[in-house]
Amino acid sequence: MIDCGTCGKRHRSLTADQCADRRMSEKTLQDRVIGRAQRRGWKVAHAGRGWVGDHETGVGQFVTQMAPGWPDLFMLREPRALAIELKKELGEVTEEQWAWLRLLNLCGIPAVIVRPSDLREGRVNDILG
Repeated sequence: MIDCGTCGKRHRSLTADQCADRRMSEKTLQDRVIGRAQRRGWKVAHAGRGWVGDHETGVGQFVTQMAPGWPDLFMLREPRALAIELKKELGEVTEEQWAWLRLLNLCGIPAVIVRPSDLREGRVNDILG
């Protein structure tokens, strides 16, 4: 065993790349996927959360305008549409998310799950064309 170049620990079965994949936040993944998509001419909409309330007192809540489970990213590049659900490497997909992904695919809109390993291994580039 050798020390991991990512975290400095010794792993029995993880490579440094796999360790890095597990440590990547969903926000970092999102930024990298959006950057790659925009460089390829995709228009990207993110179904993010917004704060409704008073920032000074902290009274309020996070809200989203989209239905529960709607994919994180919806992208268009004529003549294609694409929906992407972003997940941490070991993150789980909820039933609501699976339902939206299935429905979008049935309607002819490719809808996929993207994880950090998909980015590193080139699958994101393949998806974006």
